[in-house]
Amino acid sequence: MSDLPVKVTHTETGKVLLGPEAPKASQLDAWLEMNPGYEVAPRSDSEDESDSEYEEEDDEEESSRLEADEKILLDPNSEEVSEKDAKQIIETAKQDVDDEYSMQYSARGSQSYYTVAHAIIERVEKQSSLLINGTLKHYQLQGLEWMVSLYNNNLNGILADEMGLGKTIQTIALVTYLMEHKRLNGPYLIIVPLSTLSNWTYEFDKWAPSVVKISYKGTPAMRRSLVPQLRSGKFNVLLTTYEYIIKDKHILAKIRWKYMIVDEGHRMKNHHCKLTQVLNTHYVAPRRILLTGTPLQNKLPELWALLNFLLPTIFKSCSTFEQWFNAPFAMTGERVDLNEEETILIIRRLHKVLRPFLLRRLKKEVESQLPEKVEYVIKCDMSALQKILYRHMQAKGILLTDGSEKDKKGKGGAKTLMNTIMQLRKICNHPYMFQHIEESFAEHLGYSNGVINGAELYRASGKFELLDRILPKLRATNHRVLLFCQMTSLMTIMEDYFAFRNFLYLRLDGTTKSEDRAALLKKFNEPGSQYFIFLLSTRAGGLGLNLQAADTVIIFDSDWNPHQVIFI
Repeated sequence: MSDLPVKVTHTETGKVLLGPEAPKASQLDAWLEMNPGYEVAPRSDSEDESDSEYEEEDDEEESSRLEADEKILLDPNSEEVSEKDAKQIIETAKQDVDDEYSMQYSARGSQSYYTVAHAIIERVEKQSSLLINGTLKHYQLQGLEWMVSLYNNNLNGILADEMGLGKTIQTIALVTYLMEHKRLNGPYLIIVPLSTLSNWTYEFDKWAPSVVKISYKGTPAMRRSLVPQLRSGKFNVLLTTYEYIIKDKHILAKIRWKYMIVDEGHRMKNHHCKLTQVLNTHYVAPRRILLTGTPLQNKLPELWALLNFLLPTIFKSCSTFEQWFNAPFAMTGERVDLNEEETILIIRRLHKVLRPFLLRRLKKEVESQLPEKVEYVIKCDMSALQKILYRHMQAKGILLTDGSEKDKKGKGGAKTLMNTIMQLRKICNHPYMFQHIEESFAEHLGYSNGVINGAELYRASGKFELLDRILPKLRATNHRVLLFCQMTSLMTIMEDYFAFRNFLYLRLDGTTKSEDRAALLKKFNEPGSQYFIFLLSTRAGGLGLNLQAADTVIIFDSDWNPHQVIFI
């Protein structure tokens, strides 16, 4: 069926659009709705006579286009993504995206775009023999197949599975698969947050011990000692952090990396951040994968930054970006401010352009392959001491004391505190987070060192009293617990309580050294571990740590930012 451009003219300005600028016949109605002021231009005799010629050529053009699609069988051994091939893929995307808003849009058009991008198909039936000590779940095997397809078709992508679905193990599975089946032995550059570096090291040791890896971290002297091995190329994978990528770019950027994998890739959404700029300007890595559990946000700069990182050949300048996606609303050739409706339309187009390069699965989609998760929100009363302190702080904005502390005017009996909300949170967690209150009660109860232990410790807090009823039952039934807290001072009180109850525990917070994190994870996860509780701060322990030995999570005090809790 013919789908020729239809000449249109603007009723006020007289501007005429024809050829590539004009809307296609199948999209005419939708285009006119989106571009008020335009109407179909009167046809001349010469145009009428040329119709038959165009119609005869139409089938030939369609045949040629299909043949061109079939020729996008890229060479997976090529280290560079062909600019011509990449542009052809994106042009197909643009065409199919436009079809979505035409009256004749169908699922077939959407499928053709993905098919063109993933032209070379390779079925992955099982994991690499280099991947041992465990078996991938079915959805993880599908994720591996998708990433292998990216490799075969010279594409870059985003693995955006929801937290807890195993992006780390799928990445290790990709490395081992490419090493065994594609003879791509590296070097692979994997960039991770400092808090998860030890976990990545642990997972490689567990799942792929035969892979030669370097954990690039430590003091300047320690990092310099690794340079000879880097120069020799006698390694497969280098694990490092964002900080060292920037700080040691004079060393690391000299290596021609086969693959660059960025964990917590949502940090790349800011095109102006130093990490993004350093990676784009100094490092050579034709194949790139981002890992993130955070869904794409509806912000144009963030989406463009991701496209620019994944497809730098195409999205190398913001002007090109605006030309492709702002064109329907800038007929005069000038940049225009988009309204909300137009912005949403462009975002939908961008999401569709990203579709072949993005894989995201939610837990609810693969829940049949995961153990059932049950959540409880337990409300508890405050202790009598907490109620007194809370009401006084709420009403007066000051904290009661025993009168021994004097303010600047020599008055006692009250203590003014900044940030009332934060102080109320502390009272709700435990009143002994205020040292002078604990010392006052310690003296009253006969403790000589000013520190309260025993039953008086947990009875002073409603949350602790409830915790004391829960934890002994969990230990008696052989459960393993992760307990998350916001404040390190609260964690110290928690440690005193664990010591009183003889609970064997481990602690990890922001002060824990990177080299100690791996040892803590290993102690808790190893078979037969006697550690009952892993005490973690939400910010340090809620991101990227694999603690699969636990079956119970207790969030003692929630973060203001719900995304921090989602990561747990």
